[in-house]
Amino acid sequence: MSMNYKVSYVVRGEKHPGAILSTKKRPKPGELIQLGEREFVVEEVINLIPSRGAFHYLHVTVRPTES
Repeated sequence: MSMNYKVSYVVRGEKHPGAILSTKKRPKPGELIQLGEREFVVEEVINLIPSRGAFHYLHVTVRPTES
């Protein structure tokens, strides 16, 4: 069964709006993620609610790569 992740990305320390994206790969701390034209580092990944079959709902905190 293929996993599906609905991910809410929140940018720490900026007024960046973040994003809500669907992906087949679970984000991991330390990974780089592209939001728009900018790159960010994943800091924290939290399950928002229990998974529903193949669907997972995550909250991910990221920071800019420049800092």
